[in-house]
Amino acid sequence: MEMSNILSRAWKIVWKHKVLWIFGILASCGSRSGGSSGGGGNSFSTDSGQNFNPPPELERFFTNIERSMRSVSEEQIAIFVAIFIAAICLLVIITWLVGLYGKTGVTVGALQAEAGRAVTFRSIWGESWGVFDRVVGLNFLLALPPILLGFVLVFGFVAVGALTMGIGALCLLPLLCLFIPIGIAYGIFTDFASIAVVKDGLSISAAIQRGWDVLSKNVGSLALLALILILGSFFISIILALPFFVAMLPLLLGAASGDAMQNMTFTLVCFAAAIPVILVASGILYSYLQTAWTLAYSELTAAK
Repeated sequence: MEMSNILSRAWKIVWKHKVLWIFGILASCGSRSGGSSGGGGNSFSTDSGQNFNPPPELERFFTNIERSMRSVSEEQIAIFVAIFIAAICLLVIITWLVGLYGKTGVTVGALQAEAGRAVTFRSIWGESWGVFDRVVGLNFLLALPPILLGFVLVFGFVAVGALTMGIGALCLLPLLCLFIPIGIAYGIFTDFASIAVVKDGLSISAAIQRGWDVLSKNVGSLALLALILILGSFFISIILALPFFVAMLPLLLGAASGDAMQNMTFTLVCFAAAIPVILVASGILYSYLQTAWTLAYSELTAAK
């Protein structure tokens, strides 16, 4: 497998056929997991040693919420929690499907470009929709083992930590690190099986077998390609995150001076201006990554 040829061809395809960026943006939706960050403590000190006090509007807001919660019955709270959990689950499913459709669209577009066919939004959408049911079934089936394994590992990690007062859990950390390369390999296997459905029109079982054959017979070259793409996307992601860190600086400076709301408007404007740029850049990045894997699969299966 000619690594440089695949990487350069993938870039030429993505840059020439910018419609792939749209599907790349969709793919990025399902390729990221939500997270939260927070800090400890209920207040923090400024340079003068005085405790930071939130704005009066914010205090009234939380006070009103506290009063409202006191008047709510336990049954209403249970219903609200159930609705909230159901909404989160529905959002996760929708996001997963959108991301999967985006990846399928990029694969279809890359294959059309390789075949010298016209790459249009309509043609990509139509061909992707024709195979999407099998792609969903395949990815759902292949997602079950990692999910079940994750539950087992978490339960085992917590149980060992509780029985050994945390010592056993610390000893298991190096073992858990082994699952990083295994997870990467499983992700490549899943991608190849999905590409097999799109490119070769295989059934789910045949696509799984094809994906495993391609991966197991080309471990070295695929590991190198994965390393290049992972490191490249990691550094690009850091660059894309820089505008958000820069936008946070005025807010942090205002908080340090005792007025967290001082530069809030400027920060929000910076965030609003950065979001479209980040979306387009993410679309380019994810369309490039999926195109590279599609070309790698095509080259490896053509050599058989």
